[in-house]
Amino acid sequence: MNAARESILARVRTALRTEAHWPQAPTDAPIFSPVTDLEGRFREEFIALTGEIITDLPSFLAGFAKIASDVPEVASNADVRQADLGVTGCDCLLARTGSIAICTPSAGGRALSVLPPVHLVIARRDQLVPDLTAALALWHQRYDQHWPSNLCVITGPSRTGDIEKILVMGAHGPKRLAIYFAD
Repeated sequence: MNAARESILARVRTALRTEAHWPQAPTDAPIFSPVTDLEGRFREEFIALTGEIITDLPSFLAGFAKIASDVPEVASNADVRQADLGVTGCDCLLARTGSIAICTPSAGGRALSVLPPVHLVIARRDQLVPDLTAALALWHQRYDQHWPSNLCVITGPSRTGDIEKILVMGAHGPKRLAIYFAD
């Protein structure tokens, strides 16, 4: 046992005598290439996350009996606790990750985007931003003096693989996430 211990310590001492290389100095170069086609990149990333892009809003809405909505484009006919579809607006759409940035004022509170099993976001193309940095700048500009109680970045439908690495959809929120461009 003592020989094994000495062998390990000898290897550690040898390794400590070898000088480690230093990492390169940071630069101002961007980490990611710029996103040039905001809508195209958003669509690609959003669909890859199993998000749905709705082109025919009336047909989509016809599939739901109980709708809770906080946007003028869609009438609400149910309380959020009983709704099978929650409809919200958003602050912006992040093209690089296909994410949706919402907060309590833009999403009708906290429950509307989380409780119903399906979440539909009504957005405009002018809400597309390249990335999280741009979304944070927008939030800072919009809410600088009076921040909302909740800011959220939604990247795809709710999912988890915590238990035995089995993917479960809708574990912590909606099982389906859809977006409709109102413009």
